Amino acid sequence: MNFQQFEEVSILNESGLFRVLRAEGAFLCLEDEHGFERKVSLEFVVRRKQIEVHKVPIKDHVSTSVSKKSSRTEQIPSIDLHHHELNLDERFLSKHDILVAQTDAFKRFCNQMIQTKVKRFRVVHGIGEGRLKTELRVLVQGKDGLSMHDDQVTRGKVGASLIEIQTSIARPF
Repeated sequence: MNFQQFEEVSILNESGLFRVLRAEGAFLCLEDEHGFERKVSLEFVVRRKQIEVHKVPIKDHVSTSVSKKSSRTEQIPSIDLHHHELNLDERFLSKHDILVAQTDAFKRFCNQMIQTKVKRFRVVHGIGEGRLKTELRVLVQGKDGLSMHDDQVTRGKVGASLIEIQTSIARPF
């Protein structure tokens, strides 16, 4: 596969954005988003493809479980990142493309919450310690003013996370 100099690419099983600097036989020299250079085998480099997500569902009326101390239900803005909720057809998209679209949808929703000064919101990512949850945790940990906690435990498994925003510190992605 031929890559152009300065073309934006991804590395399989890794997050981040890379630019092609030069080719060296079966390897590419890539620059990451922080300016560091890496030499990566061609078999692990893929072209980036922009996926348009036109509809990002916002589920504002989600109630949390009622504690014994309080009978009030709390309404927290919520986004469901399951591919079918984002209208992503897995028959035509690779798992990487779906993951990129899901993280992009999360960033857009998070930016909305920061702009409207919402203090916390829920992200539904699915049960388990999957790649999406890991990617979201990396994004949140790398951002000042954001923190991520497990939410909605069902049968001992967590399918959502609660993102808390310190509105005085947090900046959009």
